[in-house]
Amino acid sequence: MNEKTIAALALRDTEYDTLEETFRDATRLVSDAARQGAELLVLPETINLLHRPKEGMTLTECAMEDWQGPTEQLREAAVRARVALVLPLLVRDASGLANRFYFLDRDGSLLGEYQKCVPSVGEAACGVRPGTPKTIRWEGLSFGGSICIDLYYPQTVFEPQFAKGVDAFLLPSMTPGGSLLEAYAVTYGVPFILAYSPWSRILDRDGRELAAGGYRSETLRAGFGIPIVQATINFDAVSLFADFNQQKMADVAKHYGPKVRIRFDQPNCIFVLESRSPDLTVAEVMREFELISRRDYLAQLNPLPKPE
Repeated sequence: MNEKTIAALALRDTEYDTLEETFRDATRLVSDAARQGAELLVLPETINLLHRPKEGMTLTECAMEDWQGPTEQLREAAVRARVALVLPLLVRDASGLANRFYFLDRDGSLLGEYQKCVPSVGEAACGVRPGTPKTIRWEGLSFGGSICIDLYYPQTVFEPQFAKGVDAFLLPSMTPGGSLLEAYAVTYGVPFILAYSPWSRILDRDGRELAAGGYRSETLRAGFGIPIVQATINFDAVSLFADFNQQKMADVAKHYGPKVRIRFDQPNCIFVLESRSPDLTVAEVMREFELISRRDYLAQLNPLPKPE
């Protein structure tokens, strides 16, 4: 069993008077989420664009050249709470503009960054540069990324990261994704965490919704509640295609009892197998019963691209 509690935080778009006010609200939510037990916090896309800019201010002027200075209070709050933070910003350097998220460890150290691979039409017109998909390691897990419109280009964005063996995808966004998210979770067999202020979603590896919420909620719009969506995800789990595995699942359940949990998704022909014991891994169960993951089963029929 390897559980992590992940939270998606919602911020109010264009309702902050200043950049500093945006960061103060984000800082408050970081502390609130940590008190609720979250270990990894994901903020929505480009939080430095959520305030009301000065009249006539361009996207280039809104971008941050020194992102670490203005976000110091926010980052320090995460360090004090001992939580990891996914911090999405529009930034500017000598090469131009970039829509990125920075993945900060519990001690505030930078573990890596993801740069939006497919800038929107408006971003491209302003010179926002595309990035190359890359994964980030955190506490023994590998996280893939996606920002907003990236999620509509799975072959460009998800496939290269999936080929490297990701454990989950993190999606700061200003687009909801819709039913594509369920399809991607089933296809890639990993959880998807969408941080989208109107309606964030956390999906398990079989597309099952673990948590959802945001400012579409009547309660939040009325000024009540906390705009935090979180779920505890077991990363010691695997999706198994029904064919070949299904004859063995009753024996697996009988042999391990409460040390495993098995969930069957009939429409998608998937068993989700997870370890519920600290002294048992899913890898051990799969070796013992010669099971095969959905990914590896399908790769036998149509091989997946190899990691670079």
